[in-house]
Amino acid sequence: MKSTTTILLTLLSATLAISTAIPPNPKCGTCNPISGQNSCDITTSCISTGSTFHCACRAGYKASQHNLNIHNQFRLPMPEYEFLVFVPENTACNTLCDNPYAAPNEICREVELYERCSL
Repeated sequence: MKSTTTILLTLLSATLAISTAIPPNPKCGTCNPISGQNSCDITTSCISTGSTFHCACRAGYKASQHNLNIHNQFRLPMPEYEFLVFVPENTACNTLCDNPYAAPNEICREVELYERCSL
């Protein structure tokens, strides 16, 4: 018969394996679309992504050179708008993308694209 410690260690190992196997969706805070009532930086706009509103950098810009930091910036699979880089409120977008003058579907491709984000 297994000891309680062995059972707990087995459960902990299984939990850790599951939590590391599935990467978390980036948190994408929402913003209030009414001007003056959101905390989007002046270098961003509060735009609709279909069902919610998020702060988005202007075309050709991103928040930083840390392209894979999903808590700082990310892109979403929105047809014709995948060039938009989304950021949390109070985040400035003053860093040029690697290819700011490329075709719209090529702009800011170095920033991670996520299928969805959690609120």
